[in-house]
Amino acid sequence: MSATPTNLLSLNGVDLSEAVSDLLRNETRAAHKNAENTEAAVWLARGDLDKDEYIRYLIILWHVYSALENALEVHSSHPVLAPTYNPAVLARTPALSSDIAYLLYTPESEWRHHPLALSISQNIPAVLLEYTDRIRTAATSHDPSTLLAHSYVRYLGDLGGGQQISHRIAKAYGLDDTTGLGTQFYQFKKLGGSSPATTRGDMSTIKDWFCKGMNEGVGDDRERKAAIISETKTVFSLNNGILRLLRPPSQTKVSMPKDTSTPFPKVTAKEGSFAVVGVLFFMLVMGIAHFEFVTNGFLWDYGLEELDRVKAWVASTFGISI
Repeated sequence: MSATPTNLLSLNGVDLSEAVSDLLRNETRAAHKNAENTEAAVWLARGDLDKDEYIRYLIILWHVYSALENALEVHSSHPVLAPTYNPAVLARTPALSSDIAYLLYTPESEWRHHPLALSISQNIPAVLLEYTDRIRTAATSHDPSTLLAHSYVRYLGDLGGGQQISHRIAKAYGLDDTTGLGTQFYQFKKLGGSSPATTRGDMSTIKDWFCKGMNEGVGDDRERKAAIISETKTVFSLNNGILRLLRPPSQTKVSMPKDTSTPFPKVTAKEGSFAVVGVLFFMLVMGIAHFEFVTNGFLWDYGLEELDRVKAWVASTFGISI
């Protein structure tokens, strides 16, 4: 492959002898942080969006995944893309279609004619058009290997915290969490099987397989690595543009009641400081739980690394494992 000189120049100082999965992990840390800090990402993770706006978001994603998965199918035998091509595990378009239909109370064959869907397809937002055009341009180029960048951002992001987000979405929109109806987008099957992937270990197995496949497909081609890294950064930018399309919740949701009363007993100085430490520790644990939930969904393993460091600090400071 021949990459443009710009790709290589923009990566001055980067050791392109490293595996592409490691390069992408390191070179996109800033992009992950930017995603974490967007209001829309937090609205999504907490289930704060109005239901119609959440459905609108799923419809927008359907357009993205439809373009991507059609392109991956066309190039399923390409030597760079074949090792990570596994629609039985990864494909999101059917799941999105199922969720949209369920949430709109309409047959799956008809949701595209719903006014909410038509409001997007008949007036496609500029950033969505740019995103899908970018995918189609890669797919029709002489070398479609940069589609790997799109797969990397989308699928590894989806695998990062699907179960946690699924539970929150179900609670927010009154869905039956035991059936998975309306939250299929966040559900994956185990690698090599038909049963649901329900644990972090199951998800990690899929992510490890995907990263191994990327490394196998790209190999030691430095120009291709540079092109994929460059494309990945573009995809993150496009994804942030999609998030900026989201409208704020119509009313602010809070995780604690506005009532100023507290479930904790009042503590006086005479009672000692242990109770105060206990309350503070409880608040810390609740904060860590929220941290894990948000970062696992939007920062993949980066958030978990930070979480492990916090847990280690708590254990060393308080002598308690959490």
